Amino acid sequence: MKFPAVRQVPYFREGAPVKKIEAIIRKEKFEEVCKILEKSGVGGITVTEAKGFGHHRNGLKEKIKIDIYVDEFQVDKVVEMIRRVAKTGTTGDGKIAILPLEKIVRIRTGEEGAAAI
Repeated sequence: MKFPAVRQVPYFREGAPVKKIEAIIRKEKFEEVCKILEKSGVGGITVTEAKGFGHHRNGLKEKIKIDIYVDEFQVDKVVEMIRRVAKTGTTGDGKIAILPLEKIVRIRTGEEGAAAI
């Protein structure tokens, strides 16, 4: 499965809105999702091990939560890549949330907004 690179030149637009994508996926799909995100050119990801249950209430299941900060123009492509790769078609595939960010700052340089990604 090939996906076009998400990052474009330049990979952010000055002053563009920044979004946070939170993806909660099956643990066994993590490596595959991680590989496609690395190839896509996203600026980076943060990964957290999590446990949770959905509307079926069938006990706590181990999941992986991936946080990704992207320029607004990257959101749809990144979400579609995660959805395609993480989908098994059965209950428990997970969720993807897109959240607006008021501000993001790179600690090392002080850059803000999309430049801080």
